[in-house]
Order: sequence, then C-alpha cells, then structure tokens
Amino acid sequence: MKLPDFSEHVGFNRLRQQMQAELITWDSGVELEPIDINRLLVTSGIDIPPGEIEYAPDGTLEYGGRKVVVYIRDQPVYDTSVNIDELVDPDPLRRFHVADCSTLEEMRRQNRFDRYVVATRTDGQFIVNFLVGGKIHIKGEKVERRLYVCRHCLNKLNYKDYRRAAGYKRDEIQESFDLEPFFEKYGSRIIDKPAGSDITDPLNQYPSNWTEISDQKREEVGWKCEECGIDLISKKEFLHTHHINGRRDDTSQSNLVALCSRCHAEKPQHQYLKSISNYKEFQRWQQLRH
Repeated sequence: MKLPDFSEHVGFNRLRQQMQAELITWDSGVELEPIDINRLLVTSGIDIPPGEIEYAPDGTLEYGGRKVVVYIRDQPVYDTSVNIDELVDPDPLRRFHVADCSTLEEMRRQNRFDRYVVATRTDGQFIVNFLVGGKIHIKGEKVERRLYVCRHCLNKLNYKDYRRAAGYKRDEIQESFDLEPFFEKYGSRIIDKPAGSDITDPLNQYPSNWTEISDQKREEVGWKCEECGIDLISKKEFLHTHHINGRRDDTSQSNLVALCSRCHAEKPQHQYLKSISNYKEFQRWQQLRH
C-alpha cells in the first residue's frame, strides 16, 4: 500500500505556509521490510485504500485479490443510562458485511454508504467507537467488540445453504460464522466505495459548533419543516437538522435538511426517535392544535 505524500497535500501546505515553516525532506536511513499482508490478514487486520475495493463476480468484497469486510465503526448508543464500559455488543442491528447484500444496496440508494469503513480482521473482533449523544466515548486504548455477520449477506451468498435453513438453523449459521474459513472458501467488487478504513475514517460525530450550524440551517428555512411544511417558529425544539447521508461530521449544505420531529423519525435508521420525549411531546402538541 502506498502512503500519502503530505508534501503535496493542499491543507498541509496551507497550514505550513501560515506557520511560515520551511518544507524540508528527511530520510531516516532505515530500510523498511515489506509488509506481510497475508500475516496481517489473519491477525490484527490492515488499513486498505477503500478506492481499491471491488465487487467479485460471486458478490463478495475484495481488495488486491483478498476478501474484505465493511462495517459501521461509529456505533450510536441511544440509551444514555447504559454503562458504556460494560457494554459488550453495540446496537444489535449493526453487522459486518461480506457481500453486496440488500442492506448495502439500500444504504447506497439512501446515499448513506459513507458511514461504512473497511477492515480485514478474521477473528470477528472489530474496532468500535461508541457515540453517546453524537459524541465519542473512549477510555484507554481502541475499543474492540465482537460483531456478527449480516443475515442478508448470508442470504445473498446462500452460505451453508442459509436460504433453505429453518429459523433456529439460520441463527446457528450466523452465530458460528467464522471469517477465516469464509476467506478460504471464497478465495480470489463494490460500485460505491466506503470513504475510509476502520483506522483512518474521521469520527462520525457532531462538530463542536453543531448548535450554531443547526440554528443557522433552521433559520434559513424560516423554522419550517422542509418536508411537511409545518411552521415551528413558536416551537423551535420540534424542528431538527437532519444529515441526509448519516454522517454527523458532514455539515455541507447539501447534506442538511430541516425536519420536524415526525418527519425526522420517519427517515431510515431514525425510528428510535419515536421513543424519545421530544417526539412524544410533538405528538401531544399537534393533537392540542387540532
């Protein structure tokens, strides 16, 4: 894998110029040994350029002739009362993917594929960032948690005759899924590629000035829901700023839309909003208006 040349990076050079720092070259004098990718593939995993991931003819995901997986590294935790340090599994809906399944197809259709990162782990353990209220919760070293393979991927590949298996048998196939024999079985293509790896992808969390960005967006639309048109100038707490692609760190105008509590809760992956007090209060407020 080729490392980026930061001497040609626009942002890096702009910062260097602002600091009035001279661009110099440096040679450690150490000759590095080539990375044994095969060894890393079955141990700690490797970072890989997501732009080089492809769909294989059998529907699996590949990089350089080797099978890879994609998953959502930044895992939201909606129950703020939970003890994060004792949390074993993230949201059970979060899975890793080994094939171009219906879930990945739907995420591409919703323009939310950038939430995924790439990994090549074979032990079922993945780096996970727990996000509480949109902010990362980290203590000590990188957190690793076990994730389970996506059922839609098993169905897509008909792994171990998954399609014809009874319900309990399907559970067994999913729970006993082992990446190492899977990689051996499917030895050596994604139309849309994840934007980063499990290490390099930026954290999917709100920026420090998110309140100001959200207020500005809602003011620009006159405190009206851009979907149903309800006027919330007198009830501003019921107008939310929604990220279209699911990336909280992407605050570009094309990615933001102002939605009322109800319309926001109807968006994909946002049904959990119906269980929070803001949504219920919005429902009661609407009933009193009619």
